[in-house]
Amino acid sequence: FANALRSLGVEPGQRVFSLVGRVPALYTAVIGTWKARSVFAPLFSAFGPEPVKQRVVIGGGVAMVTTTALYRKKVAPVRDDMPTLRHIIVLDDGDAADIPGAVRFADLMAGRSEQFPIEPTGREEMALLHFTSGTTGTPKAAVHVHSAVIGHYATGHFALDLQSEDIYWCTADPGWVTGTSYGIISPLTHGLTMIV
Repeated sequence: FANALRSLGVEPGQRVFSLVGRVPALYTAVIGTWKARSVFAPLFSAFGPEPVKQRVVIGGGVAMVTTTALYRKKVAPVRDDMPTLRHIIVLDDGDAADIPGAVRFADLMAGRSEQFPIEPTGREEMALLHFTSGTTGTPKAAVHVHSAVIGHYATGHFALDLQSEDIYWCTADPGWVTGTSYGIISPLTHGLTMIV
């Protein structure tokens, strides 16, 4: 996926949003985004068009991983208001012919090398961009840097008692901080088996 992003012209530091539930391709997109040194920004799939637009505009999203149904319902009505959004990576086999900038995940990944040389990454480089719920005004962007993985590991160990032999299911949606920090990052750092 890191190679695929670079083939689209997505550069380090640019934002890749997701608008999708817990599906295996989400985890591929997250890890590949980080390997490419781009910034992953999850969206809650129950958001309506306006909350999606607000976050993509604030975050300057250049790419989005989603499905055709979610795109049509949540993104299409406000697409013209998101000028930086150039690439829509569609996970399903729905008809995407009329979606500007759409490419199918399977097509994008086909024939790509599984090798990607990860460039040196600074501890304070942005890795993850989360947003507040927006219930008290405009959503605020919260930055997680690459070295925050140390905190994700430690709290997974000390607060959740994650062990490498565990089979773990995080019920939190990946569009929120808990679903990313403790549904993706922390479990992966502990090498356990996740149920998706």
